[in-house]
Amino acid sequence: PSEVKAADVPAGPNAGVEAANGVMVYLTNNSQGVFVNGIQVTQADIEARNGVIHVIGNVLMPPVGNIVETAQANEALSFLVAAVLRASEGQTNVAALLSGTDVFTVFAPTNAAFQAAGFATIADINNADPDALTAILTYHVTNGRVFSSDRMDGQEVPMLNGDTTMIGLVGGATVMGVNNTEASNIIITNIVATNGVVHVIDRVLLP
Repeated sequence: PSEVKAADVPAGPNAGVEAANGVMVYLTNNSQGVFVNGIQVTQADIEARNGVIHVIGNVLMPPVGNIVETAQANEALSFLVAAVLRASEGQTNVAALLSGTDVFTVFAPTNAAFQAAGFATIADINNADPDALTAILTYHVTNGRVFSSDRMDGQEVPMLNGDTTMIGLVGGATVMGVNNTEASNIIITNIVATNGVVHVIDRVLLP
């Protein structure tokens, strides 16, 4: 609710600014350009009589809830939700962790990704060892709010389980687990949750 020119956008990365609806958006201003929630401004500083317009390439969608609630709202992530709930029956309450106030970024495998990894049905997930699922799930989580604009090719990302993944940006965005034979494609980026960011991937990452 004020006139902010591109040059006045905070450097960030991902500086939180309250939008007119009361929800936070996250701004970055660096040598690559200006970004909001990881989406680049493609045309800046269009003057209007009562303000200024910056053109972006995607619609900014307000969060539907925390990371778990965000996954629950997406039918393509129902296997992931089942895995989180089953893992929470073990030593680590993964659901509580991803629903809390700490900020995380999650690489969320699709249902097809879980099926390709050997979980043909949700019943298979519910029959799996909770702590084994926790080891897999925490390999899909990194600390902080990491948008697509924050990634670099060849970047090693420390994951919550203590291992790292590798980001690739040549020929499309990918993330590689240490025991995967093929990288996972990042097929949907920058889904904002109240406590972080979700990126959808097409393979389960193997620690």
